[in-house]
Amino acid sequence: MRAERLLLLSVLAGALLVLVRCIPLLATPYQIDYGEGLVLEGALRVRHAQALYPDPFGYPIVLHVYGPVAYAATAAVLPNGNPSFPAGRMLFLGCNVVIALLLGVSLRRLTGSWWIGLGCGFLLWTLPAFRFWIYLLRADVIGMALSAAGIAIYVWKEKAWYWSVLFFGLAIFCKYSLLAAPVAVFIHLIAHRKFKKAASFAGALGLACAVAMVVLQERTGNWFAFHMFSTHPDRYSLKQFFALMTLVWAGAPVATALAVWYVVQDLRGRVRSFPAIYFVVSAITALTAGKLGSTTNHFVEWMAAMCLCAGLGYTWLQEKFPERALPVAVLLGVSVAAGVAAQNRGDVQPSRQLAECGQLYQAVKNSPSNSILSQSLGPVLAAGKPVLVSDPFVYGQFEQRGLWPNGDIERRVQGKEFGMILLASDPSAMKGPDAWAGSLVDAIDKNYRVVNRFVCRDAGVVLEPRPPDERLDRPGLLSK
Repeated sequence: MRAERLLLLSVLAGALLVLVRCIPLLATPYQIDYGEGLVLEGALRVRHAQALYPDPFGYPIVLHVYGPVAYAATAAVLPNGNPSFPAGRMLFLGCNVVIALLLGVSLRRLTGSWWIGLGCGFLLWTLPAFRFWIYLLRADVIGMALSAAGIAIYVWKEKAWYWSVLFFGLAIFCKYSLLAAPVAVFIHLIAHRKFKKAASFAGALGLACAVAMVVLQERTGNWFAFHMFSTHPDRYSLKQFFALMTLVWAGAPVATALAVWYVVQDLRGRVRSFPAIYFVVSAITALTAGKLGSTTNHFVEWMAAMCLCAGLGYTWLQEKFPERALPVAVLLGVSVAAGVAAQNRGDVQPSRQLAECGQLYQAVKNSPSNSILSQSLGPVLAAGKPVLVSDPFVYGQFEQRGLWPNGDIERRVQGKEFGMILLASDPSAMKGPDAWAGSLVDAIDKNYRVVNRFVCRDAGVVLEPRPPDERLDRPGLLSK
C-alpha cells in the first residue's frame, strides 16, 4: 500500500505541475497550434448553420478533415456563437480529465486498486508527448474521451457491449483513425472464443457507421466522403513515423518499459487481456503518424493503452516480485518528475512564439479589407472576417501534387484581390514539401510585398499588394 500511495501521489503532483503550467496557455486568446484554427472554424460553421462539408472546389474553399462530432461539440461551448480559443480549450481540458478518470476506473476493475487505477490514469497527463493535447483545441481529445468511455463500459461489464458501440461510433465520427479500441474489443472477443458476441459487436458498429455515412453523404451532396478520405494527399514517410514513435516511447521510459513487459508476459502466457491487445492494435493504427501533417496526436490511443498496461504491469510486479514494488514506484515517480520538469521549462513554452500576436490580431481587425488570405485561421476568425481557405495546408498539398482542378487562388493573387496575406515566413523562404505550390508562392512574391513582421506563430509575415508603379527588376531588388 505504501508503494501504491507513493505512485499515486507522485503522479498527481506531476499532473498538478503540468496543469499549473498549462493554465496560461488555456487562457491565451490566440491560436497556438495550426490545427486549433481548423477546429474553431468548423465549429463556427456548425454554430451558424453553414454547410460543414460543401463542394470544396467552390469559393471560398472549404475543407474539413474531421468528423462532425468534433465540430459540434466545440460549437456547443462557444460563448454566444463567437470565436473563442479559451472556451474551446476548456472543453478539451474537461475531456482530458474524463479520459484520466475513465482509464482509472477501467484499471480499478482490472487491478482491484484505486491507487494504481487513478495513478496510471493521470499518468497520461505527465507523458511529454501527451501534454500538448491537454491545452490545445484539437479533435483527437474529444474522440479519445468517447473511446475511453466505450473501453470503461466494456471492461466493467462485457455483457453491456452494445452501449460501448454508441461511444466507439461517436469517436470514429470525431476522427475516423480512432479505430484501435473497437478493433481491440473485436479481437479480444475472438481470442476468447466469443464468436457470436464478436459478430454482433462488429455488425452493430458497422451498421451504425454505415447508416451515419449514408445519411451524411446524402445531406452533403455526396461530399462528406471526399472531405474524410480524399483530403490527405501529403506524402507518407516511415522515417517520420519512427522518429515520432521514438519520441513518444523514449519520453516516458519507465512507464513504457512496464507496459511492454506486461504485454510480453500477457501474450506469452496466452492470457490475451484487452489492454495488451489494445496496446498492440494502437501501435499499428499509429502508423498514420507517417503522414506529413501528422504529429504525436496519432499516438494518443497508444499512450492511453500504455497507461493501462503500465498499471497492470505494476500490479503483476507486486504479485511476482513484491520487494521491487517500492523501488519501481520511486523510479516511476522520478521519471515523471524529470519529464514534467523538462517540459515545464520556460524556453520550451509555445507562448514565446506568440509574443506579438496581439498586435497582429489588431492589425487584421483594423484592416479595411474583408478579403484576407492567411496560413493561420486564428487572426481572421478573431477579427470576424470571412475565411477564404479553411485548411491552407491541405489546399497546399493538393496544389503541390497538381491535384487541384483550378488555379482560382493563384488567379486572385495575380489580380491582387486579397487586401492582405498572412504567411508563416517570407515567400522567398516558402520552399519544401509543406509549402504551397511554387507557382502560387511566385505569384505572391511578384504581386505582394512584406509590410510588417510579428512574432506570431504561423502568421508572422504580413503582405499587401504592391503599388502599380512598383516593379521587380530582379530577384531581391525592388525599385520605383
